[in-house]
Amino acid sequence: MMRKIFILALVASGALAARPALAQNEPFKHLDLSLTAGSTGIGFDLSTPIGDYVKLRTGLSIMPRVELPTSFKLQVGDSLETSKSKFEHLSERLSAITGKKVEPKADMIREPRFWNWNLLVDVYPFRDNKHWRFTAGFYWGNKTIGVTYNTAECVTTLMAVNMYNSLYEKLHGKTRKELMDVKLIDLGEGFEDIATDPDLLIRLQRSMDYYGRMGVNMGKFSHDIKDEEGNVIHKEGDIYMLEPNDESMVKAEMYANNFKPYLGFGYEGRLVKGDDRYLISFDCGAMFWGGTPRIITHDGTDLTHDVDDIPGGVGSDVRLIGALKVYPVLNVRLTRKLF
Repeated sequence: MMRKIFILALVASGALAARPALAQNEPFKHLDLSLTAGSTGIGFDLSTPIGDYVKLRTGLSIMPRVELPTSFKLQVGDSLETSKSKFEHLSERLSAITGKKVEPKADMIREPRFWNWNLLVDVYPFRDNKHWRFTAGFYWGNKTIGVTYNTAECVTTLMAVNMYNSLYEKLHGKTRKELMDVKLIDLGEGFEDIATDPDLLIRLQRSMDYYGRMGVNMGKFSHDIKDEEGNVIHKEGDIYMLEPNDESMVKAEMYANNFKPYLGFGYEGRLVKGDDRYLISFDCGAMFWGGTPRIITHDGTDLTHDVDDIPGGVGSDVRLIGALKVYPVLNVRLTRKLF
């Protein structure tokens, strides 16, 4: 649908360009240089008239890497109601093991990371008013348009989460006989004779079964999640507990299509009274993403398509992105006529 709108807009531009009046202005006779700033980032473009009522422009814009803080709450077990008290008990033990305070949350950084080259056609529909214009064209840029990652300060907390989950994995579901072969800490060759009291392991196992695994509650799966072989690994309605990766990091990346059609309008006028060499203009429009952007966590889960009921500020961000099928464009341009 977006491609059809884009094509129709270009056809309309071509029809205007074919009007006899356009012969009065020789194509590509003039060239303008503009500096741009706005929701697409900062950049520049070059533009040239291809008739009395049509301009062609192309340029590049880059979004500066601005760090926007957010946070994830850590959860122990499947219940939000009991998680807080459980975490308070566990944090004391984990702090004693790591020597650092284990926080109940993971501080995160959100960072936009996109750039776009554009090719746009400006159409001035009013014969006696060359200020207003309609614009059609496209942006072409990178797929990874944003990232989220934890701060360096909370690596210790996430490392403690991994240590706890590793211990939980070793003990969970084991029989007394199987616990005989469990090594809580593998010291390597020469220390094989060091064994742990099975009764102690059983007590520890029961304690950890009571607490449950630790991670970030990211909501519930909106449908069955299957592996490459078609086996269901997460059922619809199951809690999605995001755990740190092997590097004790929590990450997510946001993806959109490379090709993004654009439709909009703008206004252009003199920057300095009586001087046509310097212009200021504004662009307002929509960059069509071609669907809802994907937000993929480090374990491969798509937050915008596979998960519902994401809590907190992260949930608000994901719901906003899921509702926006287009990216709003609001830019200001400062132009200097080169010749």
